[in-house]
Amino acid sequence: MGQLQSMMYETRVKFDENSDNGLVLTDRYLPEELLSEILFHVDHKTLLNCQLVCKRWQLVLQNYVWRKKAEAVIGQHLDINEETSWLLYYNICSKKFLEKNLIKNHSGKNGPRKHWKVITENGDNWGVECPPIGAPPLPISEPIFEGKQHCFVTSYYNCSKQQTIDLIAEGVPPQLLEIFQPPIVVSEWYCSREDCPAAYEFSATLIDDSGNIMDTTEFRDTLENERQNTWFYIEHEFTNYGPGLRKVIFQHAGIDRRFWSGHYGSKMAGACVKVNLPKHKSMKIRETGDSQNG
Repeated sequence: MGQLQSMMYETRVKFDENSDNGLVLTDRYLPEELLSEILFHVDHKTLLNCQLVCKRWQLVLQNYVWRKKAEAVIGQHLDINEETSWLLYYNICSKKFLEKNLIKNHSGKNGPRKHWKVITENGDNWGVECPPIGAPPLPISEPIFEGKQHCFVTSYYNCSKQQTIDLIAEGVPPQLLEIFQPPIVVSEWYCSREDCPAAYEFSATLIDDSGNIMDTTEFRDTLENERQNTWFYIEHEFTNYGPGLRKVIFQHAGIDRRFWSGHYGSKMAGACVKVNLPKHKSMKIRETGDSQNG
């Protein structure tokens, strides 16, 4: 065994960038350009193993292929930057943090306070309903609900709470935020009972690495008359927010408009914060039909 290991070390060839080392497969020469094109079509998990084949393949992958695959994912050209690690491009290709809801307990399945910081809790406090009482079911076609019918519900005095998302702690590379400033999309569904009008509030704030506010959005809606008994969807996309983004603060609040004892205030579900691929979106409100007209 010792003699075999000695022979292996003796026959090992030092890598020479000017040689065809790593470009000869089954006695056939493969131009580096063709090798790059072939590797470009390999999935990102397999490419990690391909980097271990030899020094040539590692250089081809880290200097070119990972960047080109990342370009294909985000749909835009990426300038060559020697300071940019291939790991950044790998993270883009793997999409581990892209288009994933970073809000925990988004609809109250784990209770009204789990993962949330309660700001105000007046009247009969925050509650959770499953299914929503006095209102249509949540839209089952929306993947975020996973077929479940939990929702937060407010009372006859203002109830508000917030959740802070630490993007770095969630695995978003700081370099990605600095260089690409990917869209940050915040959204939620909200509704009122059919027998009691209500008010709903929503806000989201971007915070930089010094704790300063970079951007914010606020939305308020009063659900009365024909706008009762319907689920609405609010969404806002942050773009071009500048370097230094580190946290997103998501906050929602609600109250009923008749001051009835119990939980007759606005309901909300599917709170969501996502780091998205570059897309062009604006704030939009969408509604579902009520219980009568589907």
